[in-house]
Amino acid sequence: MSLIKYTTSHGWQFELKLRRTAQKNIILRVDHLGQVRISAPPSVTLAKLQHWLTVNEAKFSHFWQQAWQAQQARVDMPQKIWFRGQSYTYAISQGDKIVWHPLKGFSLPNLSTAQQRELMVNWLRMQAQSVLIERLHHWSRIMQLEPKAVALSQAKTFWGVCRSRTGIRLNWRLIGAPDHVIDYICIHELSHIQHPNHGAAFWSLVARYTTEIKPAKMWLSQYGQQLFQFG
Repeated sequence: MSLIKYTTSHGWQFELKLRRTAQKNIILRVDHLGQVRISAPPSVTLAKLQHWLTVNEAKFSHFWQQAWQAQQARVDMPQKIWFRGQSYTYAISQGDKIVWHPLKGFSLPNLSTAQQRELMVNWLRMQAQSVLIERLHHWSRIMQLEPKAVALSQAKTFWGVCRSRTGIRLNWRLIGAPDHVIDYICIHELSHIQHPNHGAAFWSLVARYTTEIKPAKMWLSQYGQQLFQFG
């Protein structure tokens, strides 16, 4: 997969990931990480692609605005930070570490944006290691289902996964979700130890331990994408 550099008439600069496909049309899309992707048949040269992007820029003005905002979100600090089901504001302090208060939100050291992002991700991952793993063990004891191993993941496409050989892995970004969502994901993955599918018996087992299946799914549908605020 190669890269194409393109600058819009607004001065927005992008690196587009080019994928060659058998389809006849040229397709633009932006993924959940803000990466712009373009698919085109092998017969379309790079020069023709650049010309196509220039000619059709006005047609895709909404797309480029969305892509620019998503790209900036990858390098800027988000306006609010999700933690334990709440989105918190933050202030800059003279301290040297991140401080969280349930009413006041976060205090971040006066550092560069890149350093603040790195500190914030490390802090959230540390909280996830403590909270998510503890909740998984909690439900494992109640359900009397023991996974092969437990760990966090940084997957981009799932909240949890259960495999017979590697055990259960939970997406660390779930630390931004409320407790009923975290518990649902834990129960969901533990239930896969007994039922490695999504049949009626599986959902019956999940429902035995939580009444929050629908609310949890609705929360993730509404807010889940925002939990990827740090990529």
